[in-house]
Amino acid sequence: MDKYCLITGAASGLGLAFAHKFFLENYNLVLVDKNLKNLNSLKNDLIERKGPSVHTIHQDLSIDGSAKKIHEEVKKLNIKIEILINNAGFGIFGLFSEVSSEKESDLIRLSVLTTTQLTRLFLPDMIKAGKGRIMLVSSLAAFQPAPIMSVYAASKVYLLYLGEALANETKNTGVTITVLCPGMINTNFQKITGNKNPKIGWNIFTAEEVADYGYRALLKGKTVAIPGFASKIMAQLHRIFPRKTATSLVRKIHEKNRSK
Repeated sequence: MDKYCLITGAASGLGLAFAHKFFLENYNLVLVDKNLKNLNSLKNDLIERKGPSVHTIHQDLSIDGSAKKIHEEVKKLNIKIEILINNAGFGIFGLFSEVSSEKESDLIRLSVLTTTQLTRLFLPDMIKAGKGRIMLVSSLAAFQPAPIMSVYAASKVYLLYLGEALANETKNTGVTITVLCPGMINTNFQKITGNKNPKIGWNIFTAEEVADYGYRALLKGKTVAIPGFASKIMAQLHRIFPRKTATSLVRKIHEKNRSK
């Protein structure tokens, strides 16, 4: 039977790396992104390799109702999604009182609302089929407050807790939920939210490295997946230090890495 994987935010960064990874692993793809030019370029590139089928859906996931539109497009294709990679997202850098309220709202709609709705729409069919895997791409930022990236970090906490709860709810159903929590990745995300050459660079991975790690964690059914030993230590800062101290330390790291 054909295997289908749906990836959001597939036209760049980690999503692009996931698209190439699952294509190489012989999965048919449904790729979603708001950047039509990059999405078409990716599709053409993969089609030229003459492997699994590639479908694209041009959609901005920060728009209300986008999850439903994606689900309807998949139904029109008459396929069953076996793997759902909720990857789409973006970051906001700056003081909460100064950053764009509109951008904050878009971030919350995309990371929280649309991701929740997509998961809710595809999960029942997976449970009914007795198989399926869902990934929520969270972040290392989910493990402690992150001043000057406060809304971004808070949205990632939501994904972490949602994923862990759903992993418990789907136990023994044949469906697994994995929350991927990477640290810094060398993609446009870093360039957009700050300095493309961060001063603290000992814990940075390429998108391909994170996608490979995430793929293996997903197939193992791992609930929380944190790439890199240093990142695993960073995730425990709130246990090592008083919470206030950990929060201050995270701010200093972000200020170093996000400043020009």
